[in-house]
Amino acid sequence: MPADSPRLGGISQEHVEVLAQRDIEPILVHRDTRYVVDGMHRLKAARLRGEETIPVRYLDGPVSEIFLRAVEANVTHGLPLTLKDRKAAAGRILASHPDLSDRAVARITGLSPKTVGAVRRASSEDVPQSEVRVGADGRSRPLDAARRREAARAFLAECPGATLHQIAASAGVSISTACEIRQRVRRGEQDPVPTRLRVTRRRRDRNRADGTGAPAPDRSARTARAQRIETLAKDPSLRFTESGRALLRWLNEHAPDLEAGRQLMAAVPPHCAVAVADLADSYAREWQRFASALDEAVGDGKGPEQSRPSPGTAS
Repeated sequence: MPADSPRLGGISQEHVEVLAQRDIEPILVHRDTRYVVDGMHRLKAARLRGEETIPVRYLDGPVSEIFLRAVEANVTHGLPLTLKDRKAAAGRILASHPDLSDRAVARITGLSPKTVGAVRRASSEDVPQSEVRVGADGRSRPLDAARRREAARAFLAECPGATLHQIAASAGVSISTACEIRQRVRRGEQDPVPTRLRVTRRRRDRNRADGTGAPAPDRSARTARAQRIETLAKDPSLRFTESGRALLRWLNEHAPDLEAGRQLMAAVPPHCAVAVADLADSYAREWQRFASALDEAVGDGKGPEQSRPSPGTAS
């Protein structure tokens, strides 16, 4: 059976003719339905050569996974999917698997998680909402972990003798999370939510510009960054210390010039776009870890110096 192809433009006859001149590698076929998962160009090339058979590798699994595997296979080898193909594929996957996280869909489609998030927001009316997300590691996580922790804390207040299994089941959290919440309660801590989760939620709320989760315009973000750096530059504890001046120089040197980045995007060949996007996403994650470490230090009542491990201590 023909493939449910992620290629919006269909079969490329030119690519078929190129493959017809080569040794044809096995195609990937779903065993139960006989649908071609990957290899329609190779199948056409074999027919063009007049061959009656073709080597096959069989894929086992549910029918609902066929399109996912087709996208994944076409992203990693063969004729590259265009950016438009991959975005359209991401939209289809989000519609059929709304519980998959942005990072999991990004790994399948070869897009960045931020691009998948933009596709999810753009198609929010067509994509059903899920209370949990399945990550790239296969683990399920609640969409609002902080809210679930608060529900577990409320249940524990009403039923102080509840078992860990009962606490976990009442709020849809893991056993380990239920154990952590009970330990917090026993220590007299009223807030069951770690600082890092509250920081994540505050940032997400700040980024909602129009009620859909879309980030605020870049111009506003640039103005806010400039104002913050200007405020820091006036702080005596930074202006009049060598380490403070070094920090200010470092922040200025590493401020992202997104406008220049947009101009350079035109120079990125389509087959390099995924690699460049992955690099940008990697840099963003490093900044996120840096910001989270500072937020956690403030939330714990420590300054950056106090939260830094002492020499000789494993971090």
